[in-house]
Amino acid sequence: MSRFKNPEAEENVSCNVIPMVDIMFLLLLFFMLGADMTQRELEDVVLPRADKVQQDAKVKAANEGTRTTVNVFHVHGSNGTTCTTFNAGQVCRDLEHWKIAIRSNYYTLDTVKDALKFEAEQEPEDDPTLVGKGFSKRQVMIRGDEQAPYGYIQRIIESCAAVKIYRIEVAAALPEPK
Repeated sequence: MSRFKNPEAEENVSCNVIPMVDIMFLLLLFFMLGADMTQRELEDVVLPRADKVQQDAKVKAANEGTRTTVNVFHVHGSNGTTCTTFNAGQVCRDLEHWKIAIRSNYYTLDTVKDALKFEAEQEPEDDPTLVGKGFSKRQVMIRGDEQAPYGYIQRIIESCAAVKIYRIEVAAALPEPK
């Protein structure tokens, strides 16, 4: 007779899933914290070159308004088709191919005025000479694609003026160094 007894095989073997659930929650937390959940401020826009404009050397005051960025960019034709005019490097005049985006929300020329009005109301002017006149100290930066029709940009500037935003900047790329 043997001194050691052979171990009996356990018939009731089960997998312990509690550590696996803990690992899944840790992975979920890791991916949530690592993901970029901010609203996209800048769209893919090819800015026009500004070779004749000088950069303003003045330092802006710290109490100036916050900036809202309006992006005007080309998307290819509807239904997934490509815009042959834009691909050929020419100006696409089909207004349905141009989109306006503010913080990843898309607008048309007709609806951008309402969005800018909301932005203007968030920050009324506190300059004593302008208080009570409905002006906003919100800054608007218009980033228009170099191929965008100027009339499209002009309508956005007019919408800013209509909602009494007067601090308007138009973005341009720095010239290439010589």
